[in-house]
Amino acid sequence: MIMNKMLALCMSPDQGGLELYFLKFARYYNNDNLFVACTRNSYITKNIIENKLECNPRGFINNILNFLKLRKYIVDKDIDIIHVSWSKDLFLAILLKVFSKKYLKIVFYRQMKISRPKRDLYHKFVYSNIDVFLVITKKLYYEACDYLPIDKSKIHVLEYGINIPSKDSLVDKEKFYSDNDLDNSIFLIGVFSRIEEQKGQHLVLNAISQSEHEIQLCIIGYSMDNSYKQRLQDDALRLNIHHHVHFIDFVDSPMSYMPCFDLIILPTYEETFGLIVAEAMMMEVPVIGSNAGGVPEIINHQENGLLFESKNYTDLQKRIDFIIEKKESTKQLVNKASQFANERYDYDKHFVKFEELIMGSEK
Repeated sequence: MIMNKMLALCMSPDQGGLELYFLKFARYYNNDNLFVACTRNSYITKNIIENKLECNPRGFINNILNFLKLRKYIVDKDIDIIHVSWSKDLFLAILLKVFSKKYLKIVFYRQMKISRPKRDLYHKFVYSNIDVFLVITKKLYYEACDYLPIDKSKIHVLEYGINIPSKDSLVDKEKFYSDNDLDNSIFLIGVFSRIEEQKGQHLVLNAISQSEHEIQLCIIGYSMDNSYKQRLQDDALRLNIHHHVHFIDFVDSPMSYMPCFDLIILPTYEETFGLIVAEAMMMEVPVIGSNAGGVPEIINHQENGLLFESKNYTDLQKRIDFIIEKKESTKQLVNKASQFANERYDYDKHFVKFEELIMGSEK
């Protein structure tokens, strides 16, 4: 149990994997020692009720006002630790630490890839003030070591912990098919991610259009790029598969929907972690993911799932056909995936390790 008082800071206005994890984190530590700071009217704000401080959207004047409001809040609540999830909040957290009358520990949980060196004076200042730097994959650990001006002893791998939903919270399959005009006799693929080009939904459209099998597809997620969503709709029409392609808005609990599907695909160009893959494994649904980023740390090809060459929809089509045609092999993949994910991404163990890492670091 964390004894110190913590401020969980996340000003992100979005709704995606990072924000969902933040909400799980806040709910897990739903006690008098955890306080949340988030942006007014954001997805996070709407889903947090207690111990919450609402701040203004980002902007020069608002940033100053937020700093003053948070500084007072930290003093009033006698906070010891600032937990940062969104990299754009780092500078604000560091300023709060520098101008605090007491020592504040900064914990940063990095969930996005690091693509370039950051060793200028600004980043040296920021990273010199981070006490614990947590990353979600080994690949991200090596990126941090290579690109960031931070002591390697402060960097630790902390993989996600996944909470399996209760059986009574699962979506009714028959109702799901009925509500979304799906045919229960046709193979159904699910893609859960924000709708934007690098997430690769177009690759799945091209792959299923090449397959000899009749396939339905649900693209589930918040549209970050409406022009790309329109392109997907146009492509589905051009490929003559539009009657089998369905768009569904962002859902709060993807795992509750997963048993409705015959296959979950993560077609992202390069996903830092691939939470959807691990969640699908736990829900005993076959998985295919792109062979890039952190996904190969989850999927052992032909052992607990299938990998396809990133951006290559022909290779993806072959993997889809394998899942459809090789039912016995697919069943073995699912069994091994379930065992792997339940051992690796245990929900409670994740938070036990988190506490050990942040409380074990010295001032």
